[in-house]
Amino acid sequence: MPSVTVVIPVRDGASTLGRVAGAALEGLLPGDRIIAVDDRSSDGSRELLDSMGIETVPSAGGPGAACARNTGGRLAETAWILFLDADAVPPAGWRGMLEDRMDVADAVQAVYGPDAPGRGAATFYKNFYYHYTFTRRIRGPHIKGCGTFFFAVTRARFAELGGFDENIRGATIEDADFSERLWAIGGRIAIAPEIEVYHLREYDVPSLLAYEWRMMRAKALYIMRRGRDRGAPSISVAGFGEMLPVLAGAVLPWLAAALAALHAFGIGWGLYAALGSLAALVAVQVPFLAGMTRAGGLRGFRAGFLLWPDLALIAPASLSAAAAALAGRRY
Repeated sequence: MPSVTVVIPVRDGASTLGRVAGAALEGLLPGDRIIAVDDRSSDGSRELLDSMGIETVPSAGGPGAACARNTGGRLAETAWILFLDADAVPPAGWRGMLEDRMDVADAVQAVYGPDAPGRGAATFYKNFYYHYTFTRRIRGPHIKGCGTFFFAVTRARFAELGGFDENIRGATIEDADFSERLWAIGGRIAIAPEIEVYHLREYDVPSLLAYEWRMMRAKALYIMRRGRDRGAPSISVAGFGEMLPVLAGAVLPWLAAALAALHAFGIGWGLYAALGSLAALVAVQVPFLAGMTRAGGLRGFRAGFLLWPDLALIAPASLSAAAAALAGRRY
């Protein structure tokens, strides 16, 4: 029976940490270990961990999720390492479900559950977007990207890759970079839809769109600097082909605007082409919007309106990243 070290990176996570750590502790088996890595918290997170009897160490190196995860991962002596975010509650029985997947791949990825905390549309939108991507868009037993809210990998593969790229500060695409390097050396990540994590993070509309901008810009910069030996990049943890509706949604609004501008300058067919582009945009998003409404009712219906500004951010965020890359920035 392979043993597991659970690594929880923490930065000011006191409001969610108790629930997450408690669920993790309940699942541990003899020989397992849990390590919390404190990344300069100032909200009492360290004291909370101490009160729960959880081994806690300071993050080595610079600030950011990559350094914190590497600190914990390098302390692990077990066959497997599970990276668990401080706001992601694993389900009851997570340890057995994880073990059932350990013999089919080098890494195991859990999924977001369909439920979301609070009552806000922005929180529901973000949670359902990933739930839908994990459970509806990704085809096959393996996943191209990874989300380190609940991501297990063998210690041997973690060591072979040298951990996460510590040049990536904050918490953006360090997990996507890790997963693509894992695939490049022949590793595979099994998706485990039966392990549904409950994500406690809440958003309002401004914080959601600011988060999306940072993620999109970071991903665009990453795509520009990544090696060609890694194949097609992952998009929101899925493969390139699996995310065609999102990629189409990134292009079609701006194409419609350009065609409408042509109509304004006297080119008659521009209006019809613009309307056709908007119709295509809506058509490719209908399955996602319908699923969101079925899952969340009125809250899900309201959340659906956030899809349009979210998609509209992709192109300008990518252009901003391209400008930064031309100015010599790599991260």
